[in-house]
Amino acid sequence: MKKFHIACTVADFLFNSHLYHKAIVMYRETQVLLRGSKVKYSSHLEIVLHYKLACSYVGINEFKESLESYRHLLKFNEEVGDKEWDVTAFRGISDVHSSMGQHAQSIFFSRKLLQIVQNSEDKEEAIEVYLRMGDSYHNLGKRDKFIECYNNALKICREIGNKKMEGDILFALGSTYTYLLHFPEAIKCLEESLEIFKKFGKYKAEGKSYQCLGMTYQEKGDYDKALECHFKSLELMAEHGDEEDVGVSYNNIGVTYYTISRNYEALDYFTKSLTIMKKCAEKTKLGKAHHGLGLCYAGLGRYAKAIEHQLQAVKILEETGAMFEIGRARSLLGGIYKGIGQRKEAMNNFKKAIKCSRTSGDRKVESNAYRGLGDVSVCLGNYSQGETYFQKALKIAKETGDKNQEANSYSGLGFFYMACGRFKESLDNFNLGIPIMQEMGIEGDLAGTLINAGSTYQALGNLKKAKEFQEKALKIARKIGDKEREQEALHFLGICHSKDGESKKAYNCFSESIACAEKNRELLQDEHKLSMDNLTFISYECLCSLYISQGLFRQALCAAERGRARALGDLLSKKYGSQRNNSHEFYLNTVREISIRNQSTILFIAKPYGKRELYSWVLEDAEIQFKSWQFKTTESPIDLLTNLQRGKSVPECEDRSLMAYYRLKSSSKEIKDKSRQRLLEEEEEEEEKEDTTLYQLYNDIFAPIADLIHRRDIIIIPEGEDFMVPFCALCDGNDKFLSEAFRIRLIPSLTALKMIQDSPEVYHSATGALIVGNPSVPPQTKLLSLPGARREALEIAELLGVSATVGDEATKKQVLRRIQDVSLIHIAAHGDAERGEIALASNCPSRRTLRKEDFMLTMEDVAKVGTRAKLVVLSCCHSGKGQIMKSEGVVGISRAFLAAGARSVLVTLWAVDDRATKEFMIRFYGHLKCDKLSASEALHQTMRWMRDSKRYRVNEWAPFVLIGDDVTLNL
Repeated sequence: MKKFHIACTVADFLFNSHLYHKAIVMYRETQVLLRGSKVKYSSHLEIVLHYKLACSYVGINEFKESLESYRHLLKFNEEVGDKEWDVTAFRGISDVHSSMGQHAQSIFFSRKLLQIVQNSEDKEEAIEVYLRMGDSYHNLGKRDKFIECYNNALKICREIGNKKMEGDILFALGSTYTYLLHFPEAIKCLEESLEIFKKFGKYKAEGKSYQCLGMTYQEKGDYDKALECHFKSLELMAEHGDEEDVGVSYNNIGVTYYTISRNYEALDYFTKSLTIMKKCAEKTKLGKAHHGLGLCYAGLGRYAKAIEHQLQAVKILEETGAMFEIGRARSLLGGIYKGIGQRKEAMNNFKKAIKCSRTSGDRKVESNAYRGLGDVSVCLGNYSQGETYFQKALKIAKETGDKNQEANSYSGLGFFYMACGRFKESLDNFNLGIPIMQEMGIEGDLAGTLINAGSTYQALGNLKKAKEFQEKALKIARKIGDKEREQEALHFLGICHSKDGESKKAYNCFSESIACAEKNRELLQDEHKLSMDNLTFISYECLCSLYISQGLFRQALCAAERGRARALGDLLSKKYGSQRNNSHEFYLNTVREISIRNQSTILFIAKPYGKRELYSWVLEDAEIQFKSWQFKTTESPIDLLTNLQRGKSVPECEDRSLMAYYRLKSSSKEIKDKSRQRLLEEEEEEEEKEDTTLYQLYNDIFAPIADLIHRRDIIIIPEGEDFMVPFCALCDGNDKFLSEAFRIRLIPSLTALKMIQDSPEVYHSATGALIVGNPSVPPQTKLLSLPGARREALEIAELLGVSATVGDEATKKQVLRRIQDVSLIHIAAHGDAERGEIALASNCPSRRTLRKEDFMLTMEDVAKVGTRAKLVVLSCCHSGKGQIMKSEGVVGISRAFLAAGARSVLVTLWAVDDRATKEFMIRFYGHLKCDKLSASEALHQTMRWMRDSKRYRVNEWAPFVLIGDDVTLNL
């Protein structure tokens, strides 16, 4: 018996020292000693030991063993019959299940415990049980059951006069009522908790009650009361709380200031909050601080900073698993991406926000995200889906009584009806939303709604009303510092003045709108600039049209040029170390200088927004000639070419796409079993006459200005999808192809051409060639080998007298290293121009897990390392394709090489027969090396040879396009 007591004493000492593993071993030994002796009341001692073992197992998070010890305790207690031990066991079992996240089981044992304590009339224990059950229901998302349990606890508290606990319970109930948007109940509970905390001098708890009460008034829309409470909480926390509590108060003040569009004050408080939260270890509050700054920067139109903070917020919050906060962060990120035209990213984030909100029960975010999805859907032309999303948002807003969301839902529906041309219904919804926004003081949303309402009046021809609304919106936007809405209001006001014949006022508005757009895009990443430039391009188009209406054709060209390739211009400026200048004089001088410098005719094409009209400027020397005309075809160039290719047979060629990797289709089977793309069939003369596409495009694009062109070389600057037109194959009424008379190349903008031609003479490499063919891509990609690409690379390398980089040697690491110091790059491999990716051999072939970054060459990779090549030839699938943007043309892998420093890029617009591709390349490189021709002349002579040959059809020579400067190589 003495050994037993010693063992117990040692075990207790180890337990109290938190040495739980050793304590468990000693308690087990004590059990053995107990069972080997004949001690009176051994069952009582067994109960004690099992309880101590259960507690020790909890100390090391061994919950299953802890539950087993509690079960043994209950079994021994059946003999003893001590109700106190039943209470202890059920309380412990409930806590363990809660720790394991098994809240339903925790509630089950809490109910057993409640039956016991109710019979014994232990009021204090009953309170604890109700609170424990309420917390479990809260974790299960059952807020109504949480409230029921806490109200039961509150009732008992009041019966026994426990005022301190009553204050804590009232605070918890108030917080939950706020979460559920039950504002009267929330305010009542929180104000009662405040009185109790004041009475007992619990200043920190009083500060927290003010924090929660402030957020309640914030959600309710009573912003003056919200700020009053926030500043009281700040005062209390500064004196009695810790630094983290002060940071929370700063954040809350920032949220309210942001909501009422006092963005600069909000920014100040969010910044203070972030400074404090960075010192604290609590990730959720740090994430909320970043989210607050994201809100504020988005409200100020500073998207680069908004995205930076919001991505940080999402990253930090997702580490915590706090679904409520993640949902709000995702919703805002969706809104930012929507604002800069990144619609795919916007949709993705809104959908993730809805998923989070359904888990957390945050109906405000759910409503907001549905509105975001509605906006994006309407912008993408999916009107029925957009209406569904807006109606869902409105329904939730009405159910929850959220007036802010209700007003914005009406605004969203107004936008939808406006886009559909249902203007009366549009104005009806705007008129429902505007008074609520005015009453609540949500000026940012009000400005946006006034802009859309003004646009609706403009569409109805009521220019007076339209101007009135746009001027109101402009005044609000400038007051709150919202540059995005200021830009929009100025743009639409410019349209109103233009339609009213007020040219000077229209010019001023468009110019100011453009200035706002340029300021908004500062510091954005390239892909974000692209999206924003595409959205704001219309202001440049309107300014261009305004100049044309006044006969100012040179100024119109400068306006159109300013809207082109702005993001590419930024990248080239950075790459070549040149200084960008956005002044009107700069563009006018650029136009003159380039037209004189290049012994070519420059054809600049523009299509004004909303008109079936085409503008063309022809530049030769310093002379600029302008023509405009109506085009006849109703289909886009891409649709025309697609229709042309439909149903045509095509010679065999390798599938150099990435379709198999992205599991889009079984690409090898598709090649064999399906008719593939081709441009024109020449097998029968009658069938050829049926394909009128090339004649249509010639008549629409080239015929009206043909008499203005007197030089053999043409540099064409198309707009948007016209980049996909095979200009070389356009055919006049005499069946003469354009390439028979002219050498043709493309460039995204005059500015891009100037920057490339102004690059330092020593920048581009004078010698060296990298010829890549059929890289050994990882087998997990399911991409087939490309023997044709291998033969192509080997024959080109032999012709040039260099070694080809093929198979296992063509690793991503090797290619990225070599593209920095060669004059010529030729890549024949699997690629996807729209994604901007080329599949190479893996840097880590022995790695079992497939990692995209090991083998896939991306636009980001190319941009990061840069290149000094004079010419890049991309013999990949449809290497000239990409995302079509009015502001920049085709954005894909070809643009990536130009932006990275390449002087020119040769691409293909569609898949070409293997035999024809090889013949084309061998002859093209023969002209470059042996005949010392420039790239443009080599392309022209190669096309001429293939065209004159009876073996090749139009679809086999027409898709090759040179983009950039003309270059001569030292091969």
